[in-house]
Amino acid sequence: MKKKMYAMCLFAGITTVLLSGCGKETTPSTAASQVQTVAPDRGGEEETVIRFGIHVADPKAQEAVTYEIVNAFNEKFQGEYRVEFEAAEKSAHSTNLKLKATDGTLPEVFWVDAAEAPEYAEAGVILDLQEFLSQNEATDKALDDSTKAAFQKDGMQYGLPYQSNVEGFFYHKKVFADNGMEAPVNGTTFEEFLTMAEALNAAGIIPIAQGSTDTYAIWAFLAVLDRYGYSDYIDAILAGEEKFNNPNLVACFEKLKQLGEASAFPSNMSTLSYFDAKEQFKAGNAALFDTGAWDCAELDEALGENVGFWWGPTFGDSTYKQERAMKVPSAPLCVNQAISQNEHTKAAVYAFLEFYYSEEAAQITYAGSAFPSTNYSGIQVKEEQHALKAVLAALDEGWESPSAQPDLVISSSVQAQLYDSMLGVMLGNYEPEEALDKIDKQQGYAN
Repeated sequence: MKKKMYAMCLFAGITTVLLSGCGKETTPSTAASQVQTVAPDRGGEEETVIRFGIHVADPKAQEAVTYEIVNAFNEKFQGEYRVEFEAAEKSAHSTNLKLKATDGTLPEVFWVDAAEAPEYAEAGVILDLQEFLSQNEATDKALDDSTKAAFQKDGMQYGLPYQSNVEGFFYHKKVFADNGMEAPVNGTTFEEFLTMAEALNAAGIIPIAQGSTDTYAIWAFLAVLDRYGYSDYIDAILAGEEKFNNPNLVACFEKLKQLGEASAFPSNMSTLSYFDAKEQFKAGNAALFDTGAWDCAELDEALGENVGFWWGPTFGDSTYKQERAMKVPSAPLCVNQAISQNEHTKAAVYAFLEFYYSEEAAQITYAGSAFPSTNYSGIQVKEEQHALKAVLAALDEGWESPSAQPDLVISSSVQAQLYDSMLGVMLGNYEPEEALDKIDKQQGYAN
């Protein structure tokens, strides 16, 4: 009862959504741990159904790799276990989870934003997965310690990574070649890139396809934060010993301002979504695109051998290491604590997690041009997977990645302001120090 009350207090802000009717959906009246159906092919024995809450409206189209892993699991355990998606686009999914956390109807397994996951752990509504890892030694070994550490708090393993996020700039080789230009390489400086942007603009080409309506879509710029030391001092900021408005991040945000002033982004960036920007890039109207390896398959289909990958520019005015990449655990999969009340459901969920982190699932993931969170070696990629091979080549250069994605180590409210501040500077809406002051204010620090 105490945990339930805590969860209700944690998510009290969602009440306004209920009153307005936004985000409302029909939820099962039965508890999450009791969902079962009859499987005729097993002589009437019950088939245990696992609901998988996912952050896209159409998993088959938008999360094809996960869709294929689930299909493979369902085929392997046909008649015994079955996974069914509960699907909604990201913001609706987040709202739905918060509602379900208050009434005990969370899916058995669910994707949750990394900035929000600790709130569910504190509310006592998700399962500590240490027992699962201790019972599944192969899975435990397949996940590096740093990968597991990304979703630990106060001794609790509150989630496991959905995938690995590899993020940066994809570039269109043909666009550069057709305009007599060399594409950027790892080590290309910021000043060199500004010269490229000027030449691209002169040729009528958008340098970087970038939207701003999907505010979270700033992935390639997260490594830019790290090249100004973000991951080295973020703990001090969160402890109140430093502020976001510090000389390093001011210098970083000045570079974002310079990119905006150099017309590195589309003139209508303020009205473009991430998906609009992707279409600009695929059509050859933009030279680079800010995204992650999850787009590899789609970019292969559109560009084939003309796709390349770049970690982004280096900065001579920073005292921090510049060989910084971005390969990090993505948002976690969490498990409804209620499964511990039903042995059949718990066995089903554990079987699904074991399969999800298996070598077979890793092979499916690579075949879909995405990166699993596991460390299996020797899995081959196909010759025609040009985008994936470009990313793998960049990884082979050995640039370091932080232990966690920079936007995933802060609270959801500070995360939202970080996005707004970065994009606001790019658009010319904020000055760098003003934008950083806004983040500090959201963090609770007086300016």
